[in-house]
Amino acid sequence: MHLKSTLIVSALGALELSAQSHALAAEADRYPASALSNAKRQWSASVRWENDAFGGTDRFYTDGVALGITRTGPSWMDPVANCLPWGEGRRTVGYDVTQAMFTPADTTRRVPDPNDRPYAGILAVGISLHVERSNSYHGLKFFTGVVGPWSLAEETQREIHRLIGNGQPQGWSYQLENEPILNLAYEYRHKFRLGGRREGWSVEALPSAGGMLGNVFTQGQIGGLARFGYNIPDDFGITLARGMGQMPPPRRAESGKASSDWGFSIFGGGVANLVLRNITLDGNTFQDSPNVDKKLFVPAASFGINVGNRRFLASFAYVFRGKEFKGQADASKFGAVTFSYLF
Repeated sequence: MHLKSTLIVSALGALELSAQSHALAAEADRYPASALSNAKRQWSASVRWENDAFGGTDRFYTDGVALGITRTGPSWMDPVANCLPWGEGRRTVGYDVTQAMFTPADTTRRVPDPNDRPYAGILAVGISLHVERSNSYHGLKFFTGVVGPWSLAEETQREIHRLIGNGQPQGWSYQLENEPILNLAYEYRHKFRLGGRREGWSVEALPSAGGMLGNVFTQGQIGGLARFGYNIPDDFGITLARGMGQMPPPRRAESGKASSDWGFSIFGGGVANLVLRNITLDGNTFQDSPNVDKKLFVPAASFGINVGNRRFLASFAYVFRGKEFKGQADASKFGAVTFSYLF
């Protein structure tokens, strides 16, 4: 009887080992080797600051701050990913909180110009699911929060202006009313290496497409960026607070060497947006509020630099955004600084 039990246990153990081997083999087929070798890099934390002071202005999209953290590996989002047609791959779940503020061109008026951009503030928390394969990326994000005085955008701007000695904005009492926000965002990116090798000098192109649906933003977009550099991190480029918020950390090189060991890249690109709703221009959804006639087609372009190693990444992007509403005198511009720590 003891021998029979031993044989049964041994057989079950062999079957389990065989199943694990097949699972690992299947995993190797589904995921790139760089993803599997990156198992020890589980977390990343990032801080992002976007401000039009980099462009010498104080208007339109005037400030945005985002704090985020991501975790790569198995998570509570796996059942969601399993239901998606593109859900197989290296999975990363992200969490972020963002505050953004929008003001008219003339902030000295106590009663803002009704033809100028309204005062608006947004405070939101987001949950995102990122799925990567060797040369493709899918991102899905849900964010919720509030637009209006509860966003604390007025208090934030007034305190910043007090600290730096700038004049106080006068028209925040005419900002959008409080309204809960619910929004989805999706983005796809593909990576093409046009020349060189990643652990050295190389050139890459990353076309992208996506969209947003909700009472904050409803829009579609298509575009991409190109980058050139040395030891470029094995990732899918940068994003903005108005986009996915943050991207997954770089994957390790197939050789085992970290692709981000003191590498750098310069990048540039553009996006065409078809905007059906923008609450900061259209005003509140269910009550009267300041609003302007938005433009349906809004182009945007950016360029910048990214530098880092296996633990730390930093990037700066300078962004030009086309005219967003009728009567807008000129395009808006702002700078975006991002610092990420990988652990």
